Amino acid sequence: MKKVRVRFAPSPTGPLHLGSIRTALYNFLFAKKNKGKFILRIEDTDRSRYKSGAENYIIKSLKWCGLTVDEGPAMKGNYGPYRQSERYEIYKKYIKYLLANDFAYYAFEKKKKKRNYNRKKLYLNISNEKTFKKIINGIVFVIRFKIPKFFGLKIKDFLRGKIIINSLDEKIILKSDGTPTYHLANVIDDHLMKISHVIKGEEWLSSFPINICLYKYFYWITPIFLHLPLILNPLGQGKISKRKILKFPIFPLGWKDKKTSQKYKGYRESGYFPEAFLNMLVFLGWNPGGTKEIFSLKNLISIFQIEDINISSAKFNFKKAEWFNCKYFKKKTYKEILFLLKKELKKRNIFYIKIKNIFFLKIINFLIKKCSFINEIINQTIYFFKSPDLNEKFFFKKNIKRFHSLIWIFLNEKKFNILNIKTLIQKLDLDQKRYSIMQLLRISLVGSLKGLDLFFIISIIGKKESLKRIIKFINYCL
Repeated sequence: MKKVRVRFAPSPTGPLHLGSIRTALYNFLFAKKNKGKFILRIEDTDRSRYKSGAENYIIKSLKWCGLTVDEGPAMKGNYGPYRQSERYEIYKKYIKYLLANDFAYYAFEKKKKKRNYNRKKLYLNISNEKTFKKIINGIVFVIRFKIPKFFGLKIKDFLRGKIIINSLDEKIILKSDGTPTYHLANVIDDHLMKISHVIKGEEWLSSFPINICLYKYFYWITPIFLHLPLILNPLGQGKISKRKILKFPIFPLGWKDKKTSQKYKGYRESGYFPEAFLNMLVFLGWNPGGTKEIFSLKNLISIFQIEDINISSAKFNFKKAEWFNCKYFKKKTYKEILFLLKKELKKRNIFYIKIKNIFFLKIINFLIKKCSFINEIINQTIYFFKSPDLNEKFFFKKNIKRFHSLIWIFLNEKKFNILNIKTLIQKLDLDQKRYSIMQLLRISLVGSLKGLDLFFIISIIGKKESLKRIIKFINYCL
């Protein structure tokens, strides 16, 4: 096999979705398995759909996933520039070559509701002199790829084998604003960047024949093409698309649409570990055989075989994604979870109570078997870290006088531990209202009737904070 050089070439038209990241992952694994290069190229020729911040989002997403780029816009490389918008001068000579050899032509098109790209109907069989006059007179034109004279074009996809093409559309390769289209630019770039394997999504199969024709026109060696199967939505009805926002995340990182100000959660913001996200993603179209499903990125590099990619579309399963994260969560040490827990609290600007590490570890120990995400631990124990918000539905004015007696227990008890507090409260004369008083105590400290053992909570948040919350609750009810 010749030296492996693969590229991930997204367009900065918005956030990356699952299918795009999977394409990057397969390219990365194939490159690393074969000691090759993984290249990032930004295909930004479609300026009408360009989104500010999208390129930075692409780079951050790859970094979060751990897919290290060998060459790209943010680093040096021998085959740059790595943004197509910076390569227009390069494309010019190849466009001239295609025109000079009758492989492309100027198209002066009439504006119609339904466009028809037949050359004869568009009055394109004109002399060079007439073409020149139209151009100098400022008549808008595009340049179109010319259908080859032969039919029955045979092309080969690595997964699908031989494909016979009997007809082709004469696609635009240079737009009226002077920018090249995907069809032309990606072929030139792949050749000049010495790309050995083009691994991309099945949705690009329609442009595959045009790619091959252009390679033939330029007399270039064709790279090996492999078109990945689609990722279908959980119902198996249509592919997952970033144009249809579903109930589960489809982006690796969160994204804010500047035009609508709408925010979308990504897998990172939903609490997924990047290694769990990748492990889930790799199985959407690839399987090494056997029953083992948990593989680190390093493991995946060592076992990845391009031949194991399936040709059939893969149905996305959100429950399976959660299962993967649960498996990686259980593999974390207490120290790692503690670090992530504190990091998440800092993100939420929660600094109300300084809890010692030993108590953090007790909280983790209580919940580690029940949770799959760091977010779940915080959401279920938020009352440890901040005073609860009070709510009208927890208004118990009838019992509030009896509730005062609890304050004295908290004030006078020097040994503030679970056993002492529990014993004193149990001895307190609360008549028939003991259950209601205990409910009030929980509500004042936790903000709801749910949560961990009440005496455990009291021992962790401490005497000072417990009193502060009880007094706050009493004042609220009066």
